[in-house]
Amino acid sequence: MRNLVSLELYKLRTTPAAWVSLAVTLVLGTASVASNALVASPGGPAFGSTDHVNHALSVSALTSMVMLAVGVLIVAGEYRHRTVMQTFLAEPRRMRVLAAKAATALGLGAILGAGTFGIAYGEALAIYGARGVHSLPVDVAQLWIGVTVATALYGLVGVALGALTRNTVAAIIGAIAWVMVIEAGILGSLVPDVAHWLPAGAAIALTSVGTAAQGALSPTAAALVLAGWALLISGIAARFSLRREAH
Repeated sequence: MRNLVSLELYKLRTTPAAWVSLAVTLVLGTASVASNALVASPGGPAFGSTDHVNHALSVSALTSMVMLAVGVLIVAGEYRHRTVMQTFLAEPRRMRVLAAKAATALGLGAILGAGTFGIAYGEALAIYGARGVHSLPVDVAQLWIGVTVATALYGLVGVALGALTRNTVAAIIGAIAWVMVIEAGILGSLVPDVAHWLPAGAAIALTSVGTAAQGALSPTAAALVLAGWALLISGIAARFSLRREAH
């Protein structure tokens, strides 16, 4: 398994899309912190308040979507470029290959989430400190862990979706449409009590404090719900992969 994971990491290091995703995350992440902290919103929370800081540190949506795309790329990208047969020749047991890809996505997601939040936190300290706010009124540890867990689990979901569809574009567009349109736009408005138990709702609860977390699941429950969805989708992907292998 260690060799398979090392192989997956090597593939990502030589994939331009992976580096582009990392660059986009860092650029947009730092830009969003500065924008959310410095650009005043009429009727918005007071500068330095819990809600204001929570909004400034809200990098989870970015890191989760980027890692979801990378997870899809790890699997579906190989089918697109027809390199997957070389992988299966090296390891004919497809479940081991899928497990290695899942482990790679989980690890990279955790690093991306933790690293991006760490940069955002350092930037926020500088911005707020320059304006006289030297202690951020949020549970930094909770947010840091939440972003790390959410980003890692979205990477796992991406691997599962890539294995199910074997189509990079379809998997990414379908996932973003579900999160942004169906969950956040429709279900979040019509049946919020149900939306809390869906992947995006759980991720929001896991990475939010203050007003944004009111009525949402507790961080522990949100982590368990999001992990459950990730494992469920992964299990479905594994079953379909076994059926394809049998045929």
